Amino acid sequence: MYRIVTTIVVCGLLLTAARSASAQTQAWEDRAFINVNYGVQSSTSELVGTSTFPIYGETAAVASTSSFSGSGIFDIGAGVRVWRNFSIGVSYHQGSSTGDGTLKGAVPHPIFFNQPRTVNTTVPGLERKESAEHLQFGWMIPLGEKMDVQMFAGPSFFRLQQDTVTSVKVTESGSPFTTVVVTPTVVSQKRSVVGYNVGADFSYLFWQNDSMRLGGGAFVRYALGTATVPVLATDQSTDVGGIQFGFGARLRF
Repeated sequence: MYRIVTTIVVCGLLLTAARSASAQTQAWEDRAFINVNYGVQSSTSELVGTSTFPIYGETAAVASTSSFSGSGIFDIGAGVRVWRNFSIGVSYHQGSSTGDGTLKGAVPHPIFFNQPRTVNTTVPGLERKESAEHLQFGWMIPLGEKMDVQMFAGPSFFRLQQDTVTSVKVTESGSPFTTVVVTPTVVSQKRSVVGYNVGADFSYLFWQNDSMRLGGGAFVRYALGTATVPVLATDQSTDVGGIQFGFGARLRF
């Protein structure tokens, strides 16, 4: 539901901006553009997996939980005008974040029946890396000689590298069996998925000569895909992408 609402809100804002600017639309005369940005991806992701396994004639149960928040992103894109104000372009972004996970559960006692020991362990430094190529079909709306706004949408090709806990090893410590130690096995999972993107890019061009124009601008983009990664004994779904925005340089040819 959150995904649907966000998509509708972003599309509505872009359509409103396009409608208000349409009365001022002029012919776009540049042949190509390059955009370089640094920005932020606003998103959250939580992975929860469970596992049960036999030990000491009983059943142990362990749950792994890890959370990741938004991150800074680097974004670069380029495109060409193909007809009137219509353009075809591609952009690339990458970002990463790190979060701590937890292991919680209960492990049976090796001697006493029905007296499980509680497990509560931190798994530090789990890493999540995202990158994507965005194919963008755009429509440029000049707003005078120095300003323009470009609306765009298209498919996105995401790559996710996600650390997850895939298994655990149980050992005993102390005498007689006073402490149970659960050691996680962390594996970097790699996934490639296809999603979509929709957004807008705003530019102000403050310098030009006979062959190029230079300026700055800002962008907002909603890009989304869904990947599946294993956590302990279960496969978990996780969204990649999110609401992205940033600022940077603009170059027109």
